[in-house]
Amino acid sequence: MSNILVISGDNVGSNMGGVGVRNWEIANALSNQNDVTLAVPESTDITSERVNILPFKLEGGDLKPIAQESDVIILQGFALHFHPYLAELNIPIAVDLYVPSLLEGLVWHDKDDWETWIPSYEEYFRVQLELLLIGDFFFCASERQRDYWLGWLHAQKRINPHTYRQDPTLRQLIDVIPFGLPSNEPVKTQQLLKGTHPGIELDDKVILWSGGLWDWLDPLTLIRAMGELVPHHPQLKLYFLGTRHPNPIVSGMRMPDQAIKLSKELGLYDRSVFFGEWVAYEQRVNYLLDADLAVITHPAHIETRFSNRTRVLDCIWTSLPIITTEGDAMADWVQAEDLGFIVPPEDVEALSKAIDRMLGSGGRDAYAEQFKKLRAQLGWDKVVNALADYCTAPYFAPDKGQYRTEIERYREDAEAHLQRVISDKDAFLDQVVRDKDAIIDGILQENEDLKKLLEQYQNTLPFRIYLGMKRTIGKS
Repeated sequence: MSNILVISGDNVGSNMGGVGVRNWEIANALSNQNDVTLAVPESTDITSERVNILPFKLEGGDLKPIAQESDVIILQGFALHFHPYLAELNIPIAVDLYVPSLLEGLVWHDKDDWETWIPSYEEYFRVQLELLLIGDFFFCASERQRDYWLGWLHAQKRINPHTYRQDPTLRQLIDVIPFGLPSNEPVKTQQLLKGTHPGIELDDKVILWSGGLWDWLDPLTLIRAMGELVPHHPQLKLYFLGTRHPNPIVSGMRMPDQAIKLSKELGLYDRSVFFGEWVAYEQRVNYLLDADLAVITHPAHIETRFSNRTRVLDCIWTSLPIITTEGDAMADWVQAEDLGFIVPPEDVEALSKAIDRMLGSGGRDAYAEQFKKLRAQLGWDKVVNALADYCTAPYFAPDKGQYRTEIERYREDAEAHLQRVISDKDAFLDQVVRDKDAIIDGILQENEDLKKLLEQYQNTLPFRIYLGMKRTIGKS
């Protein structure tokens, strides 16, 4: 049994986003065979009989006492940036890379002024490099993500003769820990949508947007499709499960306001399209089981390719058919496992047809077997295996301290160049002094009067100062 410290960079509590959920579930899954402490920023209203919950200050807090007693530290995001002493404790560090935050930031801050965005990007980039250089074991959420991070790791010399000799597959350097599913069967405990929420009747057909309205997603195409569908399907309703992130740090998203504005312009707001507040983690099942299908759409950009839409997993857990945009790993799943339909990005007509087709397809019952098979494979206790193996027998990466980073190489090359410049300067000055003395000696040998005059000068204070300088240059 190992002592494991999981450090969450995001809130963990009754209301939490994907990062908090992942840390919470990983901590619980690892607690089956280990003593696990989950460090959560600031405070939490969540409790556990299996995991030790430790609130801490993300900026300025001190995790050193608990970290020193750990066999493995698991972290992500800005945890190492705010707590750099963790890298000096000589304890193996496992780094979760499931959020491609730099790619999210490209979309999120695309409208920012260059004066603010470029320095911020440089800082985010530096924080990412810190994690890649210090980690002993890395994990991400999909094979596609793993390819992305293998490129990063190679560029930082973490793929090298040492890590290759350790394991030619490099699975001991970076492996995949998918986002998993709860082990319990989903059970509705409360009626919160149909016949309860104002404007949504018992016999309505409900489309659920099962996550947040992030700037890298595309709810606008879905709202426009609703504008096309509602005249023919007046009982069709769209409910956004989470409008804004529960962590106030994740603020400044433009998409919630844009989505609300468009729904009002189309006359759909609070009539056919509804925006809910962030739903508590334990309450989400009541919305998922009351919906008829889920839609998650996104534009075509680089973040999409390496994203991991965690809320799609909730749909699999509750056997909720899915319509999603092509281009990400989850869309590949939907298509390969026949969990619903995929559509081209920003195509209102294709999305409208897919929704219309799904409404007449038989709903959950038509996809029950596919979802059942996936649920058996994706329980948190199963997907966490590679990380659990690492925690059982943790190790330090074999290449630590063996290779210079590019920054170190540049610094050493610059210092060597500076030493050469100083040495060349000293040699030049020394030669100038010798040449000058030779010229003076030649002149004195030809002129006795000048020689006597120089002998008198050599006893003066300025000449003695000159001799001191000459000796100093000679020594250097």
